[in-house]
Amino acid sequence: MRKVGIESGKTYQQKLNSGFWDRYVVSPVPGLQPSVLDIGFKGHVEGHLPIVEGAIGVDLDYPGYDGRTLPFADQSQDAVYSSHCLEHIPDDLHAIREWHRVTRIGGHIIIVVPHAYLYERKMTIPHSQWNGDHKRPYTPALLLKTVETALLPNTYRVRHLCDNDTEYDYSIPPDQHPWLCYEIELVLQRITPPTWTVGP
Repeated sequence: MRKVGIESGKTYQQKLNSGFWDRYVVSPVPGLQPSVLDIGFKGHVEGHLPIVEGAIGVDLDYPGYDGRTLPFADQSQDAVYSSHCLEHIPDDLHAIREWHRVTRIGGHIIIVVPHAYLYERKMTIPHSQWNGDHKRPYTPALLLKTVETALLPNTYRVRHLCDNDTEYDYSIPPDQHPWLCYEIELVLQRITPPTWTVGP
């Protein structure tokens, strides 16, 4: 199996078998390797590979990346993938706008974040009990609200939204770190906006 990040690795093979990668990480030209960014792919651990073959792994040490503006042209990527990274970014709205900016029309943005009800297991986190670098919790509704705040209406469509609790052990009490999958998966597709706008 490909040596991807710890969280991505938990269901990597499952997504391979189900066709998830073939569905959302794809070039518009048949047979051509897709252009993919994997944001935050290392997760502070050396030796991890970007999510698919040929993908570019982007972390804070990536040349030309200042932590806010991606050094890639508008609509230059077939997919942007980010797993367990958005919750670490101070300005999540700006990050989502950047991911959307570099994604081509028809391409996908795949966002995976810890689920507040499965990971923190409480409603608010002034400071995460498990990761002091987490800036905020997400539920599916909060993640969608963040996307709706960040992006203009009808510039994207939601293609996949899932609570991933694969092999999650619900018997582990809240004062102990949860194990296996405790995340939300969201896939957005960038679309050509219609000629009309959403009214007030």
